[in-house]
Amino acid sequence: MIAKKAGKFVAAAAILGAFAGASPAVASAGEDLRSIGTNIDGSIAIDAYSWKSAGNKNVAIKWVSGTHSAYTEYDRVNTHGLRLDNDNKGTTKYSGSSTSNYVQKVTACWDIAGNVDDCGPDDRPGDGR
Repeated sequence: MIAKKAGKFVAAAAILGAFAGASPAVASAGEDLRSIGTNIDGSIAIDAYSWKSAGNKNVAIKWVSGTHSAYTEYDRVNTHGLRLDNDNKGTTKYSGSSTSNYVQKVTACWDIAGNVDDCGPDDRPGDGR
């Protein structure tokens, strides 16, 4: 009888531990992330973002204006250094979705052929942006 109760206690502790271990990961996926690149007049030329309301499950890159195409460099929880290109001005392109491997960093960049690319500031959770 004692062994049976001990087994139930161990099982309950393992389940509660699993939930407790999952909580920080879910909590980390709860902040809007946005990086923009601007034109000389201050208007937005490129816009990379991942929204809290969508669970930070994907990233988007919008090429608004300018002569150089846009891309975003982004990191997910388990994969870093990803890139999503957008070669169609006036459109928004979206990455694949993952709620468990959610987006943690976005950076909007211009793809400048034959030269060093230019990027806006990255945005990461907890950086105060």
